[in-house]
Amino acid sequence: MKPNHVLVVFHTSFPRMQGGINVMIASLVQQWSACGVRASLFAPGDWDQRGLTEEHFGEITLFKRRLRLFKDAKRPVRGVLGWLLELPATLWTLHRLMRREGVDLIHFHTPRDYQLHFLLLSWLGGPPFVVTFHGTDALEFAQGPKKARFVMRQIVQRAAAVTAVSRHYAALLESAYPNLAPIHTIANGISSKECLEDAGVVLPDLPGKYWVMVGWVEPPKAQDVAVMAWGRVIAQQPDLHLLIIGDQPFLRPGVPYYPGFYDQVRQMTEENGSAHRVHFLGTKTRPEVMAILRHAQGLIFPSHREGMPYVLLEAGVVGVPVVCNRIPPFTDILIHGESGLLTPDSDHEALADAVVYLAGHPKQARSMGNALQEVVRRDYSLEGMANGYLALFRSLTGKPFARTPLP
Repeated sequence: MKPNHVLVVFHTSFPRMQGGINVMIASLVQQWSACGVRASLFAPGDWDQRGLTEEHFGEITLFKRRLRLFKDAKRPVRGVLGWLLELPATLWTLHRLMRREGVDLIHFHTPRDYQLHFLLLSWLGGPPFVVTFHGTDALEFAQGPKKARFVMRQIVQRAAAVTAVSRHYAALLESAYPNLAPIHTIANGISSKECLEDAGVVLPDLPGKYWVMVGWVEPPKAQDVAVMAWGRVIAQQPDLHLLIIGDQPFLRPGVPYYPGFYDQVRQMTEENGSAHRVHFLGTKTRPEVMAILRHAQGLIFPSHREGMPYVLLEAGVVGVPVVCNRIPPFTDILIHGESGLLTPDSDHEALADAVVYLAGHPKQARSMGNALQEVVRRDYSLEGMANGYLALFRSLTGKPFARTPLP
C-alpha cells in the first residue's frame, strides 16, 4: 500500500531558503517521511513557468508552475481575461498532478491568494486542504484590496481545517474571524540535531563580541527599534556589535513590500553613531545562521507581532540568551528573568538596558540561555509538530496517516 501523500504548498519568498526550500518546511517533510508519510512540495513558479516543472532535493520533490491571477493594476480587464483563458489549463495540470501523485491532502503553509486555484480544484473533486497561519499573514488576510480580501476569505473559510502556530494566535484568529473556529494549535517545532549540523560552513570574519537579530527587514520586525537601542548600547558597551540577518521582502522583483524602510534603518545607524557597530548581513542559510548564533552573546527580538518565530527556537537549541518584546508568543515561551528578558513594546531604552545587563552579567546570561534550551527541547520538538499535523490529517481524511517513526 502506498503511503499517504501530503502536498505542501508554500511561498518561495520565505527567507532562509536552501535550494528553493524553506528550512522549516524541509524539516517537517523529512520528519513526515520518517513516519512513513509521503510528502512533496508545490510552489508558484515564475511568470515564464507555464508548464509544470519538477526538482529533487534529496528525497524531497518540488513541483512548480505559474499560477496566474486576475490582478493587473494597469489593465484590469486584460488581467481578468488572461486569467480566465489560462485557468482551464492550470486546473487540468493540477488535477493531473493530484491524480498521478495520489495526493490525499494539501497543506497550505500560509494563506496566499494564488491558492484560489486549489480551492477551485477542490470544488471539482480535488483533495481537501488545510491552512496554517504563522504570524503577519493574519493581518495580510484582513488587509489589501477588497478583491484580494474576498479571495482570501473564500480560501480560508472553505478549508477542511485551520491551524495556528501558537495558542495566543489561535485565540486572536478566532476572535477576529469567528467563522474559522475551531482553530487547531500546532506549535512550531525544531530538530536540535539538524540545527547543529553546520560543519564546513565558511563565514566571513565576525566581530569578537556581538548580538544577533534575524528576520525580514520590515516594520513588524522593528529593526528601527533595535538600531535606536544600539546607539544606547555602545555608549556603555562600545565593543558590542549587532548583526542584522535578513533582507527586505518584495511584492515582486524590484518592488519592496515596505518602500524606504530598509534605507531608513540604515540611515538611522549613521544618525545615532552606531554604523560602525551595526552590520547588515543580508539573507543567510540555516547552517550559516546557526554558526553565527552559536558564537553570539545573545539574540534580540523587538518584533511588534509574531506567530511562533523559528529563530527563537534556534536560539534555544544552542542556549543563547534572548531579549524579546513583551508580546505573545514570547510571553508563552519565556519567563522574564529566568529563560530570557522581556521588554515593553517599542521601548528601545529598555531593550538597550536589557542587552547591557546581560553583557555585564555573563553568568546570568548563560543561565537564561540554558533555561530556554530546556524549554525548547521539552515543548517545541520537530517530532511533536509533525505528529500534531498527522493526527489532524487522520481526523480529516479517515486515512491511517502514520503517527510514529517507522523502525
